[in-house]
Amino acid sequence: MRSPSLTLRLTAIFTLIIILASTGISLTLYSALRHELIWRDDQTLINRAAQLRQLLKDGASPQSLLLYFNHMIDNRQDILTIRSAGKFDVNFNQTSVSLPELPPLPADVYPVSANLRRWNSNTGTEVTALSLQGESEGSLVTITVARVAQEREMMLASYRHKSLIVCLAVLLLCATLSPLLIRRGLYTIKMLSKITAETESDKLQHPLPLEDLPQELLPLGEALNVMRQRLAEDFLRLTRFADDLAHELRTPINILLSQNQIALSYQRTEEEYQLLLEGNIEELENLSRLTGNILFLARADHRNVCLNKETFPIYDALDDLTDFLEPVAEEKNIRFSLQASGNITADKILFQRAITNLLTNAICYAPEAGVISVNTHNEDEYIAISIQNQGELLESQEKLFTRFWRGDNARHDPGTGLGLSLVKAIAELHGGVPYYQHQNGNNIFGIRIKR
Repeated sequence: MRSPSLTLRLTAIFTLIIILASTGISLTLYSALRHELIWRDDQTLINRAAQLRQLLKDGASPQSLLLYFNHMIDNRQDILTIRSAGKFDVNFNQTSVSLPELPPLPADVYPVSANLRRWNSNTGTEVTALSLQGESEGSLVTITVARVAQEREMMLASYRHKSLIVCLAVLLLCATLSPLLIRRGLYTIKMLSKITAETESDKLQHPLPLEDLPQELLPLGEALNVMRQRLAEDFLRLTRFADDLAHELRTPINILLSQNQIALSYQRTEEEYQLLLEGNIEELENLSRLTGNILFLARADHRNVCLNKETFPIYDALDDLTDFLEPVAEEKNIRFSLQASGNITADKILFQRAITNLLTNAICYAPEAGVISVNTHNEDEYIAISIQNQGELLESQEKLFTRFWRGDNARHDPGTGLGLSLVKAIAELHGGVPYYQHQNGNNIFGIRIKR
């Protein structure tokens, strides 16, 4: 099932927010209006009852009170009764509501809101009443005023109706305008998507313009620029790698091709063919080693190499390697000096491969009758293995561990330029780094591996 669009999601969220906000505001205003109307009705009843009681006390007759307040009475909702000696002196009630017996408030107590009585009539309309005692010509009378909240209910019902219409209108307006505004707001994302889709390898070096991006999309734009920079670097590295690989493969292939073409140019002896096959096998072995090294480096770049780590004495491992390479060193009258101690945890085969490359490199470039020193020492959480031989300071030190790179003084020596890059890959697989130093006329190559 396809996921809903971002425009639809944001529209739904905004619409829901509008619904909640409109509902909350409408309920708040409705509650405030209702309480205000109730308070006004209550104050009207209290003031009316108090004035009636005061007029009776001042000598007005009960029958004349209706004339005083006739202009203030609403026939549809106001009720006024005055009783004395068990009979009604005034009974104004043109509503369909009958007043129950209410306990009157004593004549010396001023009425307040707490003295009001409320109930619902048979039609469901709220009725509010106040009964109190007064004096008329030396005798007690009972004054009862009441109001049926018919007009108030009509006003609140009208307010609810209008509020509902306004909320629906706002909801429809939000649902209509939100997609348009959201699409306009998301135009920048569409622009970024278009630029990303049209990006080609020759444009990776050019960063995306971030000046016109809104604040919320700046992290996305910066992340895209970082990604483009990394892709540009990877593409450049891949291009150089392909060029170097083609160059390295072209030489042995051309050698094989030319040797075989020359051999087939005329009839040769069996011994000559045998020498040709031996040369071909040697070149094919070189190609096989080159291919294996390239495959290992590619897998190492993606951390797709399974390490079989074990703990072993570092002196024994280095001693075995120097013994193995001693015949090669003797050809240049070179001897080894080994000083190592402690244990190391690593993939033993890969560790031996890296150290063998460093030792072979040292033998190749060390002077005749020189000494190659192999030492180990601890550096915090790392153990460093260094191979030192006499030599001049190397140039382009930042390229020493680059694939297929070979110094000018090594161009005429056999090799593919992958030895030190293999050392770097193996060190990084073990969480370490390779390094080069030049001290006191000696070149020092080594690796640091986590203990």
